[in-house]
Parts: sequence; structure tokens; C-alpha cells
Amino acid sequence: MTSKVTSKVTPKVMAQEIVTKMVSSSQLQTDYVGLEAVDGFLATQLCQSLGSQSVVIPHLIMALSKALRNGHSCLSLADIAGQTFWSSTTGEIGPEKAALGYTFGSLEVLIHSVKSYPITTDDFAPLVLDNELLYLRRYWQYEQQVAQHLLQRMQLHPLTKEQQVTADRLLLQLFNASPKLQIDWQAQAVKEALVRQVSVVSGGPGTGKTYTVARLLVALQAVNAEASELLIMAMAAPTGKAKQRLVESINVAKSQLLQQGIDSALINSIPDTAYTLHGLLGIRPNSQSTKHHQGNTLPIDLLLVDEVSMVDLPMMARLLDALPAHCKLVLVGDAQQLPSVAAGSVLADIPSSMISYLHKSHRFDGQGGIGLLAHHVMHNEADQSWQVLLNNEDVNLIPEQEFQPWLEQVCDCYFVPMLKAKSLAQAFACLSQFRILAATRQGDMGVEGLNEKVERLLSRRSSQIRLGQNYHGKPVMVTKNHHGLGLFNGDIGIVWAEENGQLNVCFQQGQEVRKVNVGLLQNLETVYAMTIHKTQGSEFEHVALVVAAQAERLLSSQLLYTAITRAKQTCSIKVSEYVWRKAVANKTQRWSGLRALLSS
Repeated sequence: MTSKVTSKVTPKVMAQEIVTKMVSSSQLQTDYVGLEAVDGFLATQLCQSLGSQSVVIPHLIMALSKALRNGHSCLSLADIAGQTFWSSTTGEIGPEKAALGYTFGSLEVLIHSVKSYPITTDDFAPLVLDNELLYLRRYWQYEQQVAQHLLQRMQLHPLTKEQQVTADRLLLQLFNASPKLQIDWQAQAVKEALVRQVSVVSGGPGTGKTYTVARLLVALQAVNAEASELLIMAMAAPTGKAKQRLVESINVAKSQLLQQGIDSALINSIPDTAYTLHGLLGIRPNSQSTKHHQGNTLPIDLLLVDEVSMVDLPMMARLLDALPAHCKLVLVGDAQQLPSVAAGSVLADIPSSMISYLHKSHRFDGQGGIGLLAHHVMHNEADQSWQVLLNNEDVNLIPEQEFQPWLEQVCDCYFVPMLKAKSLAQAFACLSQFRILAATRQGDMGVEGLNEKVERLLSRRSSQIRLGQNYHGKPVMVTKNHHGLGLFNGDIGIVWAEENGQLNVCFQQGQEVRKVNVGLLQNLETVYAMTIHKTQGSEFEHVALVVAAQAERLLSSQLLYTAITRAKQTCSIKVSEYVWRKAVANKTQRWSGLRALLSS
């Protein structure tokens, strides 16, 4: 009797098996570098579904899987033609062994290979080939949905005579009507938005996006009141922090409008609260289902979404599906910032003809160092940006040998006062003054290493600091959604000790302070230093950007621009000239078919 031994085949094993087969087929003699288990697993499954025996197809699928992880919504066959993937000439997989990887054929060869299978837009295969772009079908559908919704809603809807009279009168009141030599881009943005169902307002820091949008909401409300009842409005943002900043900014703008003598009923129709996009749609934890969708749309007439550069393609598709057909949509953001962490770059993909740009920065008026540096970085001007770093007072370069004494100085200036603050209000004021930003989490100069350096320095100045533990005055960030507590990934608070010694984490939510027992919150992170991605939607008086050499492959002009523009007064940067120049020159472009769809 022969015994049979069975074993479970894991995605990792399947990935290795498919690589082994493909390596053999293409006469490669070594493993692939950087191949993720999910890449090989996806290739195995889809090749079985297509009945493919081709060597090219699984490699394309693995490259597509990698592209999706890197934020692309598809794989551009034209861009990968002739390129080598999964290779190493530096011996990453062993001191005496380098990987040759896999080199894709010409565009003609790739097109011929994929056209051998039924993966056109009209087929129902899990892959789609559309204009030399290879998609997973669901991402192709997301692009189609977003394009269809936006194109339908961006049609012009001229105002009636009565509405135009109301709009003209209100615009004179909302904006300074005195003759100007320059275009008032804010007033222009409002005028354009009044005749569109979808408005896209984009601009850099200090260009007055919230100022403009608050006046846009008032104008839309006034014009609509000529024809019907007041619009039911809602506001949302991608993260809890961005939501909080949106509410704060809008409430300041509402106070300004009241002082201008704008009708209080119009001002009061603008919401005092906002949602995260997850909360707005009712996305359930650990589920793809939502409360609001095409069959159960949101009960609103107008939606304002801030920080749209952070919104990924799947989320935008869900959001647009959940809007009633008559609902107006106002999208606000900075198209030069980092795109979303997940797949897609929706704001950057919207053609400029559909966007109202705010060109003048009031924060950096007079071309201060921060504004000038951001401008040169945005335009990939390495020489000019490096000169700004060397020759401006509000932008300063931290030499390598001076970093440690500099770090001690800023700890004494910003973090020690926070730990010694007599009240929560003082502690939060200190926290908003300064933040260290890094491009990566790991490493001595990554977020984890920098937070440890700061805590060690602070522990020499205060006996209350306990490394790796919670203590009074410690700034922390929530890294997991706590729906029951109303706290979400990215929310930042301060650990605060009550008189009885109990530690709570306190969060500023509008004018209120929310206290939550520290024991109820899991996965808290120290935030003396943060990743650049996590600071989107935030601003600080002074920002320190630490750019480690090992983060070189992650760096781009968008990443640097996002970090620099978090600073309102001062920006300190630790970086080598070589790494800086390489990062400024690297403008990340995401593969997508959305721009072409919206331009057609």
C-alpha cells in the first residue's frame, strides 16, 4: 500500500513555481528579484482562466500586478516594451549571484501576444486590452465609470436671467469689485463653477482654495434659491485629519462672510461638520459593501470634497456612483501634490480645460524662499532649487555634521515645551508648530529611527519619558480605524495624564477635545516624525524634511513638493546634493487611461 503525502500550495509556492517554469522556458538561469507572492499567484490564476501557455502573458500579468501596487491603474505596453524587470546587477540576492530578470519584447510583439486572447473591452475576461494599455477588468471599469460620470456632469448649464442678476450682484459683494490690472482667479473660479454641475478648483498652498470654495457655496446656494429651495450640502475629505482641517477652514471663511454682510441664511446653509469619504459612503469595516451606492444614493444636493489628490480611482468611482443625478459636485485640491497611495491619480488626470486654477499664492506673496523652492521643484528645476536651498532665510539646508546639534536644538524649542505644557491647548499649540518629515519609515533616518532619536534626546531632559511606552505629553497617531470610537487612521492626538494618573489620548475635533482611554486604542504610533504621505492635508509653522540616501528610489518631485508646502514659515532640509538633484528631476507619472477618456 502506497501512502500519499499532500501539502497545501500557498501563493508564495505558486509564485516560485511559475517563475521556475518561466525561467526555464526563457532560458534564464536565476531567480527574479522583487517578485511578490501575489504577482505570481495572480499570473497563475489568470493564465489558467485564459488557457494561456505563453511565456509572455504571465510576465505581463506579473508586471501589471506590480504596477497596481505602485499606484498605476494599468500597464502601458509601450512603456515596458524592451524594458527589463526583476533584475539585479548588484548581487541583491547573494554575494556571488546576480539576476538577469526578464526583458520584454517590442511593442509589436507584446500587442501580438495579448491579441491572441479574448481580452478586448467587449469580452468578459478578467484582463482588458484597451489602446495599448493592459488592465485588470475591474480597474478598467473604474476608469470608465469615473469618466462617464464626470463627462455627463461637466456639461454647461447656463443661468437664467434672474439667476445671472443674482450672481452678478453677489459676486460684487463677495469679491473686491475695484478695477484690477490682474485677473482675480478666485472670482473667476466661482463664475465658472456657477454654470457647471461639477467644479474642480485646484491651486497650491496659500492660493485661497477654502476662501474661494466658501464663496462658491454661497453663490451656488443664492443662485439655486432663485429656482427652488436651499440646497442640502455635505462636505467630505479622504482622511480624518483632512476632514478636521476642512471644517476649521470653512468655519473661518463663514465668519469672514458674516463680517462682509452676506445673508446669514446663505452662510448657515454651509455645513459646520464634514465626513471622511468612508464615513460618508457608509463603507463597512473589512467589507467592500457600502450603505450608499447607485441603488441608494446620498440624500444631498451638493457635495464638496477636499484634498482630492489623495482620492484613489476605486474610491472616486464609488463616490460618483453614490451621487444623485441632480447633485452638484465641487472637487478641491492641489494637482501637484502626491497622488493617492492606492491606484489612480484622478485629480492629475482631469484635463486643465475642466479645472479652475488659482495661480496667486497669498501665503508666499513676494516669492519667499518656501514658495520659490516649491515652484522650482514642481517644474523639475534642480539647479535653481538647490540655489534656493543655499541662499534663503526661510529655507535652510542642514549639513550632515550639524544634524545632531540641530536636532537637540529643535527638541528644546518645540518638543520640550509640549511635554511641559500646563494645558492641553498649550500642548496642541506646540504640536502644530513643528514636525519632522521623512520619505520612508525604516532606517536610521526614517520615521522609526527619527522618533527613537527624539525620544532618547527628550529622555535626557525629562524623567517622564519612557522609551517605547505611553507618557504624558506624547504625540501619537491612530493607524487603525476605530469606527465605534469615531477615530480613523491618520488622526493625531496627545497622551495626557489625568489627576488620578490615568492616561487618555486627546484629540482636537473642531472646537471640542475628545478624550479616549489609551487602553482602548491599538496600533498608536509616535509622531515627532511622520512620513510625508501622512502629512497631506496638514500644515505647520516649521517643517524639517529629512531625506535619507536609502530612500532614493522612493523620491520624486511630487514627494518633495508635498513636504515643502506643509511649511508656512520655515522649511529645514537635510539632504545630499546628489540625492536632491535626482529627486527633483524625477517626476512620477502614473499609467492611466482616464485623461484620454476625459479629453475625447
